[in-house]
Amino acid sequence: MSRNELDKAEEAYNEALELYRALAQNNPSAYNPDVAMTLNNLANLYRARNELDKAEEAYNEALELYRALAQNNPSAYNPNVATTLNNLAVLYSDRNELDKAEEAYNEALELYRALAQNNPSAYNPDVAMTLNNLAVLYRARNELDKAEEAYNEALELRRALAQNNPSAYNPDVATTLNNLAVLYSDRNELDKAEEAYNEALELRRALAQNNPSAYNPDVATTLNNLAVLYSDRNELDKAEEAYNEALELI
Repeated sequence: MSRNELDKAEEAYNEALELYRALAQNNPSAYNPDVAMTLNNLANLYRARNELDKAEEAYNEALELYRALAQNNPSAYNPNVATTLNNLAVLYSDRNELDKAEEAYNEALELYRALAQNNPSAYNPDVAMTLNNLAVLYRARNELDKAEEAYNEALELRRALAQNNPSAYNPDVATTLNNLAVLYSDRNELDKAEEAYNEALELRRALAQNNPSAYNPDVATTLNNLAVLYSDRNELDKAEEAYNEALELI
């Protein structure tokens, strides 16, 4: 979306927000959900424009409203609380405020786990996504054992989801495998890294057969990662082969 389109979207969101706020004064239970939803949409827009302070303010106001709504109807609004916490955590990560991000991710994770107990097919994808986000954060802080644990739990959930819906979840399985492989490389566990890269590569090749424009870039990324690993092990012929195949795809 262009800057001009974002400006028009902001204008429309703000007009809607003003109307919903006025309606919520007389009927908060009916219209506060709309106020919160519009605030969340505005925050996403501000984040897209890298206006992170404005995004944080809007997310926090939405979160306050969703928390209040969830007190009376947790099954209806805890998903919104969790989503807004996840959005805030991503924003804090963008600002390198990793302690605040971790706190928000963990609260979101606790809510998603509780929701998944009653409806695993609906919420296990969110549990896995939040675990993956936490693992990325732990890796950024060089807490590699915690990152590995979170990646592995996310991977287990995504493998289970992919059994019933491979086209929807095999991309996530491949992404988590690739992330794990990078972590193993960081720890110089190159055999484990190679195994994870190769499994990710197999999945991405299969996905690229049906949708090459979407997945060939991922195939190339994993090939490039493998080539770096082979170079680190001084397996230069294998590295050259992987680099050349990646170049062919780019």
